[in-house]
Amino acid sequence: MNSISLIRTILGAARGNILPLAYVVDITAQRIFIQHIAEDDVKLCSDVCVTAAKHLPGKPQGKAVMRQAARLANRCWDKLLKEGWVKEYIGKEISEIDGPRMMIIYLATLAYFDKPYFQMVDECAEVFMGQLPNKSLLP
Repeated sequence: MNSISLIRTILGAARGNILPLAYVVDITAQRIFIQHIAEDDVKLCSDVCVTAAKHLPGKPQGKAVMRQAARLANRCWDKLLKEGWVKEYIGKEISEIDGPRMMIIYLATLAYFDKPYFQMVDECAEVFMGQLPNKSLLP
């Protein structure tokens, strides 16, 4: 699923620019699932957000992109809770997350595999640890 479509599906016609989060989600997916960087080793602010900033109009700084992406990720989480969509989008009923970083990883997983995070952890946990996955799981 395209990251912009995914975010719009969750937030609807939300005010504000969703591009910072969409780029951060796409680059996070690339780092974890294509470059095989372990999810715990992905540097959101110093790598992902700096890279995302290069694609955004006005070339904002990485920290500004991180703040924008974090706000939108938190809004996505709030909406999932409010609408009762947590299991559908994340793959397991949970009541809280470890901040926007995990929401970004959840969104990256769903955007890349079209499957929720916890379903992918059950099917192929090694992809989140920087290891090459079973080829049958790749999109």
